[in-house]
Amino acid sequence: MKIYTYRFVSHEDFALFIALKELNLASNIFVMCYSGIDDQAINQEILLSIKSLLPQASIMGSTTDGEIFETEVMVHSFVLSLTTFESTTLQIELFSAEQDSFTAGQMIAHEGVKLGAKVAIIVADGIVTNGDFLMDGVNSIAPSLVVAGGLAGDNGRYEESFIFCDTTIQSKSIVVGYLISDTLEVYHTKSFNWAPMGPKFKVTRAEKNCIYTVDNISVLDLYRKYLGSALAQKLPLGGIEFPFVFYKEGHLIGRAPIRLNGDGSVVFAGNISEGEIIQFGFGDIDAILADAREIIADLAEFCPEKVMIFSCMTRKNFLGEDAHNDFEGLASIAPTTGFFTYGEFFHDSDHKCNFLLNETMTVLGLKEATVASKTNMQQVKNLPRKNIARHHRYSETFDALLHIGKQTALELGALNSTLNTKVEEAVKRYQASEELIIIQARSAIIGEMLSMIAHQWRQPLSIIGMVINKIRLAALSTTLRDEELLTDISVVDRNVSYLSNTIEDFKNFFKPEVKKEWHTASEICEQLRSLADPILKMYKIELDIKLNDDKKFFIYGSELVQVLLSIVSNSKDAIFEQQIEEGKITIVCEYKPLKAIYRFTVSDNGGSIAKDIIKVMFEPYISSKGITGTGLGLYMAKTIIEKHFKGTISGKNIEGGACITVDFPIATKESIPLSIFEP
Repeated sequence: MKIYTYRFVSHEDFALFIALKELNLASNIFVMCYSGIDDQAINQEILLSIKSLLPQASIMGSTTDGEIFETEVMVHSFVLSLTTFESTTLQIELFSAEQDSFTAGQMIAHEGVKLGAKVAIIVADGIVTNGDFLMDGVNSIAPSLVVAGGLAGDNGRYEESFIFCDTTIQSKSIVVGYLISDTLEVYHTKSFNWAPMGPKFKVTRAEKNCIYTVDNISVLDLYRKYLGSALAQKLPLGGIEFPFVFYKEGHLIGRAPIRLNGDGSVVFAGNISEGEIIQFGFGDIDAILADAREIIADLAEFCPEKVMIFSCMTRKNFLGEDAHNDFEGLASIAPTTGFFTYGEFFHDSDHKCNFLLNETMTVLGLKEATVASKTNMQQVKNLPRKNIARHHRYSETFDALLHIGKQTALELGALNSTLNTKVEEAVKRYQASEELIIIQARSAIIGEMLSMIAHQWRQPLSIIGMVINKIRLAALSTTLRDEELLTDISVVDRNVSYLSNTIEDFKNFFKPEVKKEWHTASEICEQLRSLADPILKMYKIELDIKLNDDKKFFIYGSELVQVLLSIVSNSKDAIFEQQIEEGKITIVCEYKPLKAIYRFTVSDNGGSIAKDIIKVMFEPYISSKGITGTGLGLYMAKTIIEKHFKGTISGKNIEGGACITVDFPIATKESIPLSIFEP
């Protein structure tokens, strides 16, 4: 393999260069072009010049955001890398970037598999190509294919980039150079060195590479909140030094902002998915340049014959006048060219996959030689150890302040974790106390139910006792007729059945339901009347139920009965305390079609509720009964209606009494009732 680098000056000068290097004698030549020239007519003229002087050449390349020529950063120039291979075959293919990028990646991978390629150098339109999806497409077919290259630029305008294939220049395209060889050895590495800092955030709304909200606020507001208004006003350029960073397959990846939208959303140079945990990245020039020295040492040990660099344009802009220090030592190892991209492709040989990177310099080393060149090893030993002056922005004072910031973020993170634990414990204690309140309310109702059972059983038991005595006396009489005995036994049987049904009613009332069922108001009120009538009759209170329709609703039936029974019980107590002779409780059941809700209205003539009570009547331990009341019945009713029924409960005074209204949707999603309502 032989490599020559050249910066195009003129047709005549290039002809002299070819003659001097005897390139016209080479059977095949791989020409990689990097152009910072905006005028495509000039680029076309240069490509035609190359092809006329080297008709056997295979040409590929693109427009850039800056060119790398040996140790220099170039702008608005045309840089060539000319390679003659000994045992490697080159195949250049052009693909459309107008189709879905994932599909394009699959097509590229299929072609690579068909050719048996070891390396695919991909240069894609940097405006229309989604680099993440492109790499995903390659990975879905050929994850072991080594992909290098990047997204073409247009000198930072983000308007239109161009791809070169042979003498063709066109946008919305992807050019791929496949390297096919059994002896070609590849070295691929990268340098990032943006460190995560500050709190962690969650991307809450994003589409591809456009982020709308992070932690439910706009990206612009996030930058303004944490990095200040001055930097936020300079977005996207202000974000180059502080990109978003996150981990992917063990790699810390940066995403630089490239465009600010009017709605506060920001377009980044690569995808960031919804739900991704991100941080601000902080670029450390000293760490970046120190890492370059390590890459030089590793690359020298590999002894490449050719070096290609694909480095992010935001990295160039961030490093400024130090940009050349990022790669200049590489030229001492092997001929070096490359360009500044809108995104870099990198192959992870450990995980067998390819990534789109930002803010990163990727380095591709190639060699065909089977024996490492000792000359290269000697070159790295003799490389001058250049002491790069620390930039004033990264003085020791600033480093100390940065360290304080990092340490503070760590401590705040630990504190936040502790606070989260304390909040969870407090919530559990609150839930436990609420559970206890409900259990107490349940117990109070159980006591009242037992009173009702005792009252309902008293008369049947008396009847049974009298019948048994009658049977006993009849048994002593010789005039006993069988018909009378059978009649008496039937009476006993009916009353025993009544007692059994009463037990069943109360058992069903306290039995927890595991699913909702369809009910009608008539069914609910029938069960309510069977439970409440006996004790209401004892107090000589009339229960008037008005059914305005027979609409079905999807609920936990026994819980609604429990709510209504609690309200009726409160009305009964109010009527008794006011000594109302003709006490009356009215329940109106009606469907409200406009709101798709069902309404139960319970009113009484037991007098109005005190003003200081009516505002808090549904709070726990609020009662107008003094020491005889628990103040839990209405609280439990409110909890059931709001939590299980997704409804509302409210109260007000009416003429001569009070009124409580219960509203709930006729159908809600089925769910399991809370265990706190089990008896």
